[in-house]
Amino acid sequence: MDGPEAYVFDFDGTLGTIPVDWDRVREGLRKITGDSTEFRPVFPKIAEVVAGDPKLARPLFAVIDKFEAAAAPSARLYDGTVGLLSRLSETAKVSLVTMQGRGACSQVLERFGLKQYFLACFTREDSLDRAEQIEFALSVMKVGRASSMFVGDRLNDLSAARRLGVPFTMIRTHGEDPEDDVPVYHSIAEFSASIL
Repeated sequence: MDGPEAYVFDFDGTLGTIPVDWDRVREGLRKITGDSTEFRPVFPKIAEVVAGDPKLARPLFAVIDKFEAAAAPSARLYDGTVGLLSRLSETAKVSLVTMQGRGACSQVLERFGLKQYFLACFTREDSLDRAEQIEFALSVMKVGRASSMFVGDRLNDLSAARRLGVPFTMIRTHGEDPEDDVPVYHSIAEFSASIL
C-alpha cells in the first residue's frame, strides 16, 4: 500500500459513536461552576475554566466520566471500522486520539476488540488540546508529520491538523461538509475504498 506511514484516528464521530447525553453533561458542569457558562464546545471551555481554577478539574471531569460510563455500553462502531483498522495496521502504524476519558475509551476498545490495532491511545487525561494529542501519537509512532495522516470528523480536528502541518482527511457522518479544500468522505467504506 502506498500512502502514509502512520494514521492517527479520532474515535467519536469518526470510527464510531458513544451516545453521551451532552445536554445533561453541560447542566452538570454549570452546577459545578455556578454560572451560566454554555460549555460549547465542551472541552475547550473546560480547558479555559480549569486554567482559571485548577481545582475544578476533578469535579468537572467526574461529571463527564459519569455520563460516559452510562453511554459506553450503547457505543457502536460504524460499518467497516474493524476491517479498515485491521488492514491498515498490517502496513502502517495506527494510533487513536479522543476526548473521551480513559475509562470509557478502554471499555469501548475492549468491547469491540480494537486495542490490538492501535500502537497508542491518548485521551483527555493526556491533553485537552487535540494538536498536542496528535503530537503525542506521532512521537510514540516515531513518524514525521508529513508522512502521517490525521483522520477526524470535526472542524476542530481540521484546525489541529493545520496547526501541526499534518495531512488531514475528514470522515463526515453528520453535519455539513467544510468549505475548505480538504478530502471528505461520508462513510468508513468510502474512505477505505480510497486508500486500500
